[in-house]
Amino acid sequence: MACTCKFKEFLEVEWSVPSIVSRDCAEIVGMALEEIADVRGVRVNLLLKTVTVCFDDERIGLTQLKDAMSKAGFPAVLA
Repeated sequence: MACTCKFKEFLEVEWSVPSIVSRDCAEIVGMALEEIADVRGVRVNLLLKTVTVCFDDERIGLTQLKDAMSKAGFPAVLA
């Protein structure tokens, strides 16, 4: 998988989000994550039902990312 993060100092993680079933779902998840100030990149793969997030792990943690997706209606687990 290609990296979504252009900044080597940031962490990139991939989440499995089985409830992504449409482009609308993908857009909702992406927007929920992009609203977090220290997220630097988001890529949603509709076919694989994954979300890859690049973020500043010194300022935010995995829990905050997971919570944002859950609050948007899309529970996620690390892939």
